[in-house]
Amino acid sequence: MSWSKTMMRTTQTRGWMVAGGIAVVLGASAFWMTHRGADGAGATGSAGASGWNMIGATSDGASPASGAAQSKAMTPDQVRNKLFKEGSFAGTEPSGDWCVASAKLSPCPELRKRFEYYILGLGEVSIEDIKALVADEARKAHGEQLGNEIMAIWDKYWQVRTYQYRNKFDQSERSTWLAVFDEQKQVRRQILGADWAKAFFDQDEQNFKQYYAQLESGQPPPPDPGEPVPQMAPGKDPAAVQAERVARYGQAAADRLARVDEEWADWERRLAAARTEWDRLKGATNLSDTQRKQEMQAYVNSHFKPDEHLRVEALLHL
Repeated sequence: MSWSKTMMRTTQTRGWMVAGGIAVVLGASAFWMTHRGADGAGATGSAGASGWNMIGATSDGASPASGAAQSKAMTPDQVRNKLFKEGSFAGTEPSGDWCVASAKLSPCPELRKRFEYYILGLGEVSIEDIKALVADEARKAHGEQLGNEIMAIWDKYWQVRTYQYRNKFDQSERSTWLAVFDEQKQVRRQILGADWAKAFFDQDEQNFKQYYAQLESGQPPPPDPGEPVPQMAPGKDPAAVQAERVARYGQAAADRLARVDEEWADWERRLAAARTEWDRLKGATNLSDTQRKQEMQAYVNSHFKPDEHLRVEALLHL
């Protein structure tokens, strides 16, 4: 994620919408398994249907590179500013959930998604800074005790994520896959415990087993969610894009992707109108700066949902 600021924010906004749509459409829970190389740069593996990626990207490695972005520890507020104001998180909101209900932390897959959202900041800040931010956000949301419980799961999850496995994965040698898969299952349960391991990884494991069985049966593998999803664009025939999606994913999935397109088009339309309104207000010489901002805030409140406000304000530099 290193575009110019304006393009990066707009593209990332759509990225989160489309990625979320694809995950729902394809059941690609392994979308959240992001693998980073030794240089600290992130690359999301084409997991989901491409089952070998679920066991291929086994470690981020607690290497010096993961902490190289910052030579000095930052406060949570500094990390928050670095990522959400200056960095690639601008215009986005954390995905997933803290998995707290009735003042109790319970295993659910959404906590892994929440962790992975923050881990995407690696390279801009260190893993130690990310951990400090997660701890601060968890404690602000649910208090000291539950925050500490969440961070205990974080520590275990990071241990799983950086674990150095004995069995080596070779994509070209299917005979290596099951040994790696079985070792990963065992390690996950040893470190996280059965309940959290199931919550975090059960869907990935089921997807892999289905993929492996399909290959062993001699049937062609399912479509790879890592491949670009056919997208609507100027000059493209919508009917042709829809037909390609139906052929690749089925009618129901293609219809859900079409709804994602509609949501994105509606978002772009409303955002463009908001930019026009903000330009008008900035040019209104009869208004003070305070009045301009008050009127623009009222416009945002009336044209955008509450969970969109932060994104709109970041994109318009309000």
